[in-house]
Amino acid sequence: MATFEAQVVGLTGLTIDDSSAPTRAELNQFLSDGAKEVLNSLPRSRQEMFTTSNELNSSSVSLTLLGSEVFSVTRDDGTINQPCRKVPASLNGRIRDSGDMMAATATDPAYYIVNNILSVVPEPSNSNNAHVQTLAYPTVSYTHELIAKFPDDGEYLVPLYASIKSLQNKMSSKFAELPTDVTFTSLPVAPVAPVLISNQIGTLPTAPVYTGLSIAPSFSTVDTFISTDEDVELASVKIQEINSQINEYQASMQNQMNLFNDANIEYQAEVNKLIENARLSSQDDAQSLQKYSNELSSYSTKVQIYQADASTKIQNYNAKIQKHITDYQWLSGQYKQLKDDYTAGLQKLIS
Repeated sequence: MATFEAQVVGLTGLTIDDSSAPTRAELNQFLSDGAKEVLNSLPRSRQEMFTTSNELNSSSVSLTLLGSEVFSVTRDDGTINQPCRKVPASLNGRIRDSGDMMAATATDPAYYIVNNILSVVPEPSNSNNAHVQTLAYPTVSYTHELIAKFPDDGEYLVPLYASIKSLQNKMSSKFAELPTDVTFTSLPVAPVAPVLISNQIGTLPTAPVYTGLSIAPSFSTVDTFISTDEDVELASVKIQEINSQINEYQASMQNQMNLFNDANIEYQAEVNKLIENARLSSQDDAQSLQKYSNELSSYSTKVQIYQADASTKIQNYNAKIQKHITDYQWLSGQYKQLKDDYTAGLQKLIS
């Protein structure tokens, strides 16, 4: 028989180890929580089959219940185990008063619960101990193949429950794995226009400057939907919204590049015109303008390289987002299917 870890891996397709999402320690918790939920869902008549006896004596006169349901409490009167009657915590003083009509005795013991602690009156001792039957919640490990003292027809629900929680954990971890920003190289710096000697050449126009953009979509809402609200569908919608923002960014970036290219063409034409004027007016200005024109060409080339690099980074960024969206959608589909299977199985078990 396969271990619970192997069953969860088979159901979810996840890789689970000591540093994965979820970790093996988290998987242990999911398995134990699943066993607890299954037992709590059973009719009381079936729960009685899976109780454990807790002994109270001189060294342990009370029991911390930890939320476990109490099925029966008995106290030894020296001959037999007498059933204890339950009284409200507010009456614990009266059952301790031997002169009160509600007083608890060896043959008519009582118990009460306050602050999740069960106490028996008369107080148990080594010679007159008490026994408290509570529902036995098993601690389940990923290495286990079976669960002792557990309904056989409900055992398969435990790895199902753990699979659902593991998928939820993995979807939440996708938030941390998502890229949060794109780091661009420094924008090229436009060359400085030369100071011309001749006054017959004209005034140099302002060189075009490429304006970069930044991108940093927020995924915090996605994490909240998954981790806190457990709303997979809302998280999926939010991721699609972020993906749409990235597509809009790519369009805006291309538009910025188109604006720069158009302005640069006009600017280069104006500079070439001034160069021609300079040839007719001043050889020094002509040389300065020619040098400036070469620098502008180099600047334009650098901007083109910058834009190509930025486009590549955006494409890689978008590809990562798309991969996460695809993975998330698959996890979401598995989550829904397993949750439906678990819910149906649990209803069948308790009906």
